[in-house]
Amino acid sequence: MSGLNDRMAAKREVKRIKNLPTVPGIVAKISRLVENPETSAAEVGRLITQDQVLSAKVLRMANSAFFGMSRKISSIAQALMILGFDVVKGLVLTSSVFDMIQKSMAGLWEHSIGCAAASGAVAAALGRDDAEEILVAGLLHDLGKVVLALNMPEEMGLIKAKVEKEDLFFYEAETAILDYHHGEIGQWLAEHWNLPESLAEPMRLHHHPERAVVYPEATAIVHVADVIIRGWGFGYAGDPLVPPVSMAAWDLLGLKVTDFPAILDMLEPKLSNLAELTQAGSVE
Repeated sequence: MSGLNDRMAAKREVKRIKNLPTVPGIVAKISRLVENPETSAAEVGRLITQDQVLSAKVLRMANSAFFGMSRKISSIAQALMILGFDVVKGLVLTSSVFDMIQKSMAGLWEHSIGCAAASGAVAAALGRDDAEEILVAGLLHDLGKVVLALNMPEEMGLIKAKVEKEDLFFYEAETAILDYHHGEIGQWLAEHWNLPESLAEPMRLHHHPERAVVYPEATAIVHVADVIIRGWGFGYAGDPLVPPVSMAAWDLLGLKVTDFPAILDMLEPKLSNLAELTQAGSVE
């Protein structure tokens, strides 16, 4: 029973956090607009463009190697039309917390954009028409670690020490010390910010994709992408280990070993081109 109480207390604490991604002030406004079926891309675009720095960051990311667009996206309204409301909302959120991700854990930003690129590559290889949205789920999958680093520094120190001493995965050390992990924190944040379940479920279950119910395939793709990018060594997710691919995720997606050369060929140039986004301040 104490574990449940600890979780509920932690959830309340996460929702009380004020100095985390507060940008969600604008994200909340965007969410309300997006939920209205009569809202136009122009209306959402006008709201985002009220913040010139944020607009520049979103456009920079939209034009990055993530999406590999054949033509340049020159306005927020155009980004909304091409990428969709939820994808741009995810980019707004990620652009907004960029500095916090940078400061929270060395290598976490690189890991996050690497996982995003890998998620997009796997989704594209599977011929999915929601590859861009899955890419954003990959981008946000470790956001719970930002909460830990910035708001629970003592616990974060204990987790890092346990990872190093016992050679554990980061989420295993989190669970041992906190009785919950960054995936659950990510979902609490997603709920608090009213992000769609298509982002929330992969954030919560990317280490346990077999438990996904609403978006099992998207969750499985982010899981596989996380394994790929860890194996690649692009960025740092908090531990140096490479987990095995969940067989449930593998079977669900219908992946074959022969699929991977094409996925890696698609991913390699993206990671090379993403180097510019790994430099602090490069999306400003």
